[in-house]
Amino acid sequence: MVKNDFMYRGIVLLGTNLGDKYGNLVRARLELEMDCEVLNESAIYETPAWGYKSNETYFNQALECRFEKTPLDFLRFCLDVEKKMGRRRVSEGYADRTIDIDIIAMENFHCDEEDLTVPHPRLHLRMFALLPLQDLWPEWEHPLLNVNVKSMLEACPDPVTPEKSITNKY
Repeated sequence: MVKNDFMYRGIVLLGTNLGDKYGNLVRARLELEMDCEVLNESAIYETPAWGYKSNETYFNQALECRFEKTPLDFLRFCLDVEKKMGRRRVSEGYADRTIDIDIIAMENFHCDEEDLTVPHPRLHLRMFALLPLQDLWPEWEHPLLNVNVKSMLEACPDPVTPEKSITNKY
């Protein structure tokens, strides 16, 4: 086994709108901690579904993580956690889900590959992603848009402002 001495630091966004939403966030964090160190957490935000209609609102929370795997391997781990937690992906569009885990931003890293795009390609369009990101990395600058989080929030076309939900109880 080759030890990778390089550590990555990034923000993952958790989203859930099925079942025990708070419990899903807690479980996802515990599962992620098996492969990374969670350094910090955002508030939990509640918002309606984005990009499709649903009767269920979402809970979203960002986690600042440090990990040794490559970003693509860490994404694969995140997808395995989703599957383990009962996530069923649909072939087209958006659907309700027990958990969604996206790498939305990373420190000193960006890529646009078939299997991984960082920063998340729709980050600047989604208030439910920008507000938790602001909680953790308010000074972060998007490496492709060359604007900070505050500027992305001001320019975001998303008409829905997520509400801070329950207090974190980790």
